Amino acid sequence: MKEKQEQLLHFLLQQEQPLSSRLLAQTLDISMRTVKSYVADLNKSSSQPVIFSSNLGYTINPQAARLLLSTEEKQPEVPQTYKDRAFYIIKRILIENALPDTFDTAEELFISYSTLKADLSRMNKTFEKYKVKFIIKNDRIYILGEEKEKRRLISYIIFEEMPYQFMDQEILEQNFEPEDVLMLSTIIQLVMKESNYHMNDFAFMNLMLHLLILIESVRNDQSLISRDWFSSWLRKDKAMLVTRLIEEIEKEFQLTLNELEKEEIHMLFHANVNYIPSNDIKELENIAGPEILAAMTTVLEQVRRTFGISLDSEGFMVPFALHLSGLFSRAKQESFLKNPMLDSLKRDYPIVYDIAVFISLRLGELFDITINEDECAYIALHIGAELEGQKRNFSKIKTVVLCPKYMGLDKKLYARLSQQFGNELNIKAVVSQFSNIENLSFELLISTIPVPKSEHYKRINIAPFYTEEQRLTLVSEVANIRLNQKKQILSKNFDSYFNEELFFIPEKKKQRDELLQDMCVMMEKQGIVTTAFYKQVLERENASSTAFESIAIPHSVYMDATKTTIAVLLSSEGIDWNGRKVHIVLLAAINDLDRQLFTDIYEALISLFDSPDIYSELKNVSTFEDFRRFIHGKIRTH
Repeated sequence: MKEKQEQLLHFLLQQEQPLSSRLLAQTLDISMRTVKSYVADLNKSSSQPVIFSSNLGYTINPQAARLLLSTEEKQPEVPQTYKDRAFYIIKRILIENALPDTFDTAEELFISYSTLKADLSRMNKTFEKYKVKFIIKNDRIYILGEEKEKRRLISYIIFEEMPYQFMDQEILEQNFEPEDVLMLSTIIQLVMKESNYHMNDFAFMNLMLHLLILIESVRNDQSLISRDWFSSWLRKDKAMLVTRLIEEIEKEFQLTLNELEKEEIHMLFHANVNYIPSNDIKELENIAGPEILAAMTTVLEQVRRTFGISLDSEGFMVPFALHLSGLFSRAKQESFLKNPMLDSLKRDYPIVYDIAVFISLRLGELFDITINEDECAYIALHIGAELEGQKRNFSKIKTVVLCPKYMGLDKKLYARLSQQFGNELNIKAVVSQFSNIENLSFELLISTIPVPKSEHYKRINIAPFYTEEQRLTLVSEVANIRLNQKKQILSKNFDSYFNEELFFIPEKKKQRDELLQDMCVMMEKQGIVTTAFYKQVLERENASSTAFESIAIPHSVYMDATKTTIAVLLSSEGIDWNGRKVHIVLLAAINDLDRQLFTDIYEALISLFDSPDIYSELKNVSTFEDFRRFIHGKIRTH
């Protein structure tokens, strides 16, 4: 059974109403024709019907589907879509350091040689912003471009393949004893309920994962080996809370934890529960020891240079340093942990596992030890959890909080900001002196003391005693910063999204659909969209108008353009758009790789053109260069 077929069964099992082939195709990122083919294949492979078809859509026979899922052996996944094939080729060249043979690659992907050539041609448009070129030379596939741009491309693919939910309770239950997962979850929730501390869902799962690993290790007589350093630096109220957590774990799991294991739980708790990131490397040295810290810093820098990703956040480095100290002790005694998630990590997150292998080999060289694949899989878990966190933080505002350490004001302020603005702010550090921000990269400084203005970041001054009035001020300021971020996407990508050949000022009056058809035909001639695009745009427009004030932003719900492109049409007389007079039409063709940016692009366009008298500002725009200057001017003045 193919992976997409398995996904189809799982998705239908979750539904209570029939689903159309169109919706299933969109959900699984396949064609409607492929949906019908999969349904036929699945029904053939079972002794009884698995999926029923009617005028209302598809429904599932739960008993037959679960039987098929439990008995059918999963076939190796072959990339099914253009996007999957593109990622496969890029990974082969940039991560596996291969120079794929064109004929072998076509055979591996079950496509013709002409389809492969067409894919490579399309990839040159799709990945144009990375300034790379895909070519065939002597029947081999090459990627031409600067090394830093190739690293940027690898980084993009790593994050694109990372799911938003790398770790959840269901995944933990598949890899650890479900009873253990439920029991530990209940213990943590009960202990947290007794406190004033806050922990988001991501931190909760991260803490769960590391505690389950620790419990499994102790059960298998793999207790932490003694080390030369010991530190207890939790504040008293938090230390008491963790002591209670440890007591409950020992009682319910019938374990006896040694002092080092108890200290590790203290540190894991500190790293996940309202932990104030301080950017203090000395603190980390106290936790891990100078030798481990030096090796870890060296290897993580090699990861940054090789894969284009950064793993130097405190949220990653503290638990990872703890893990490495135990790993090195085990390796010296040639004693390793068994990892129940090894096979699923290798199969489902191959790039994450590749990065873990890279780290394992480099650490092995530095410490003259061998790290087996089970231990390598634990490293992959740390990496996966960190990348999931980074993916969630991608659109958040990088923030530093400046607050003196007086009567715990810094901790209280951090807790309030995390609780109320956790979805908008990525608080990189909390510092007590202005000089501490010198080497930090951020977009917003929230300060309780007067600081000079800077063109490099936005500054918001608040009082150390956080009030409701200040909260409302922050809400407004944060919203403005987020909107400006979205506008900057347009500014930075202007030459990629817009082009002169798709800038229209009609000489004679035409109706909406005729103008849209002209624009779609020009996009098709440039190889950006297919002939189906015009029909798809009308389908979306007729379902719900995309007009706002004097602007319309028509688009297709299928994000299958070869590259994200926006065609521009200006009309002095105005166009009748479902009863509204529109002067500006921005026809958007979106590439699947920009799927996550589409909402931001859409909101940015609306914010720039949502004024009722906007066209009066555009009277002097008669050329594409005029339009370019207008856009950049609007972004600067907003």
